[in-house]
This record gives sequence, C-alpha cells and structure tokens, in this order.
Amino acid sequence: MQGNVGSKIRDARKEQNITLRDLSERSGLSVSQLSKLENGKARLTVDVALMIAGVLHVPVASFLFSPKPGMQARRSITRAGSGILHQGNAMEFEVLCSDFRDKTNIFWRVTLRARSFEENGGWRSHSGEEFIHVLSGSLELHTIHYDPTVLQPGDSILFDGEMQHAYIALGDEPVIMLMSNTVPRDGLPAVAGV
Repeated sequence: MQGNVGSKIRDARKEQNITLRDLSERSGLSVSQLSKLENGKARLTVDVALMIAGVLHVPVASFLFSPKPGMQARRSITRAGSGILHQGNAMEFEVLCSDFRDKTNIFWRVTLRARSFEENGGWRSHSGEEFIHVLSGSLELHTIHYDPTVLQPGDSILFDGEMQHAYIALGDEPVIMLMSNTVPRDGLPAVAGV
C-alpha cells in the first residue's frame, strides 16, 4: 500500500516536471524523506500528505485513499428540515444523509440551547473522532484535558470523542453547528445526550 501511495506522489510530481529537490524546497520536507515516501520505505502521515498535496495542487485524498474494488456510485441527500430528529439535554440533533450502508461517519445538524454545563447534561464521551463546524452562534467547548475554547461562526474543531466533552451556548442565540462522528468498527454510537 505505501508503495502505491509513493508512486502516486511520484507521478503527480513528474507530471508537473518538479524534481525531488524542488518538492523538498517547497514543502520543507527533506529530499531523503520524500525519496523514502516515493519508494514505499516510509509511512505517509496525513500532515505530510497535506503538505505535498498543497505544493502539487492535487486533492490530498488521491494520496490517502485507495479506490475500493468495483465502482462506487453512492450518494445520500437530506432536504432541509427532513432529517430524523433526536432531542437531548437542551440540544436537538438532526441526522443528515443517514441512508448509506457501511458508512464510516455520522453527520448531524445540531442546535444547542444549553447555557450551562448542568443544562447540557454534563460530560459526554464516545468512541471515534468528533468534528464540529459552527454555522451560527457562539459555542464554548469544554474538554477534560484542555481549557474551554470559544468557537465562532466559521470555526471548526476535530477532537477524540473518548475525551470527555461538553457544549455551552454563549449569548442569547442558540448555536447551530454541523457535527460528524466517526463510526466505530463495532457499531454505531448512541446519540450523545439522548
């Protein structure tokens, strides 16, 4: 698999007539490290893939993911306001694009009205990773290992779901956010707070 990734990097680089030295200078990675990646002797991390893809102006997914055997042509649409709703502690979860089988992520449109830690129901945790993108309102995210952080519209965060966390809406308006949770290999997590 790493060799396949390396050949993809090499092919993208050569298509643009970029030498290893040029790629090294533009990415900040050593020629030796790039050579090892291209020859399948080093493991490609997401951070390194992002750097290389940025320099070569190619989608990072072309390095990180191999196509599944057989053609994939799935899609899922959730029309505005038509997702399945779950009510939690001062939170409303609208499940988005839920009809894929064997999916690796769950997507939500979340409305948060909790103005305190207690109103939110306290700490929660779950398997996998959690991604949040704030659409409107001001979100204060509490995690057990970090100081609270405030996220404004347009801000995003990704964190380990196993880390205890809680959400608080600051100000008078509810927080509207898009949320994604990875699906553990052993099944779907329960809806947080429901």
